[in-house]
Amino acid sequence: MMPHVPAHETAPLSPAQKATAADLIEAALKIPAIRPEPPKSYRDPTPPQPTGAQPVKQDDRRIVPEWAVGVAVSGIGIGVMSIGVGLGAKLFFESVTTEGVIVISLIISAPLLLISAAGAALSKVKKATPDVTNNFHGTVSIKNDNRTAVQNTNKAFSFNRTRIEEAQ
Repeated sequence: MMPHVPAHETAPLSPAQKATAADLIEAALKIPAIRPEPPKSYRDPTPPQPTGAQPVKQDDRRIVPEWAVGVAVSGIGIGVMSIGVGLGAKLFFESVTTEGVIVISLIISAPLLLISAAGAALSKVKKATPDVTNNFHGTVSIKNDNRTAVQNTNKAFSFNRTRIEEAQ
């Protein structure tokens, strides 16, 4: 007796249908079973054993030179800094008032005035140093010799020669 009753009656298979079913079953049996992929890495569970081998110097085989890395990192830093400068400029220009302009001009002009005062003080100190005078014994004659020389390239250049001679 059958464990369950079919939902509808089926006719017996013809010899051609039996041959086709047998071929399908045989083809299905030839398909290889799906097996899991073997692992691509292996980890040795044994603890490492010291061998006494000395370390070997590894050559520096970088693809990018050090200066290029430095330029790239500084470029990133400048880019990030420009965001802060842009936001600061935006806040500054949004908050410009008459009083703000006066305060900013004082902030900018104060160091400039300090620098100009320091420059004036330095010039006064330089003027306070005595002039050096040369004392010559006897009469001095100064002869200036101006010449113009022409090279083969037809370009002229001139030079000056000053000779100081003591008359005897």
